Amino acid sequence: MKSIFLFIAILSVNFFSAQSKNIYVQYTVKLQEDEILAKADPDFRELFVDAMSSANRMLFGLIINKSGSKFYQIPMLGTSEDDKIRTSTIFIGFSGEVHQLKEHTYSESRTYGRNILVKEVLKDNWQLHNETKMIDNFLCYKASNTHRVENGSKKNFNHPVIAWYCPELPFPYGPNGYNNLPGLILQLQVRNVVFAAKQIDLNSDLDFDPSFLKKVKTMTLAELNTKIEDEMQQLKNSVKD
Repeated sequence: MKSIFLFIAILSVNFFSAQSKNIYVQYTVKLQEDEILAKADPDFRELFVDAMSSANRMLFGLIINKSGSKFYQIPMLGTSEDDKIRTSTIFIGFSGEVHQLKEHTYSESRTYGRNILVKEVLKDNWQLHNETKMIDNFLCYKASNTHRVENGSKKNFNHPVIAWYCPELPFPYGPNGYNNLPGLILQLQVRNVVFAAKQIDLNSDLDFDPSFLKKVKTMTLAELNTKIEDEMQQLKNSVKD
């Protein structure tokens, strides 16, 4: 497996050496029905239905350059549904911009925004399958994984992840922080959330500067969860007092 990823890394370096432009991928997103959410109380169910509708109009971008990748939400100009869009991002699981550089990803925290970035190692434990399908004339292969949601001291959840990656596009990146496959992820499903490539530009002028990461505080997901739990406990203690 390591030899496959090394080969892909070499291909990626050679690709950028042969060109001066970057790669840009635009993704749509879709919220599908979910058994648990379908049985939710009426008020929560209404929020989810609105989120499904708003998600259909949302677009995300992935810029790939020599330093790594940047995944971000494309602003919807002139929309009067900002609250619904924000609700959609919660159901989608998008907290903010995600940068991948070398061995780590850096994600904006919904709790603290750009003031704190969550630093994680690259996704691992991918299972590669022989199943294939065509996406926008690119031959893609199936990979599976599990997304673990840790809910503090409460019950944790494991959600299935299915990715379709393209070895013909030798870049170990994908939407919303999913990465480290031997090819660009053109379609990703995490539980009932599906990202799908709509546009692929292999000669893009779009770029990003990752230097700001050196000036921003980072913490691991475990450290962030501990920080949130501590602040919640402090709030409870202040209420008792």
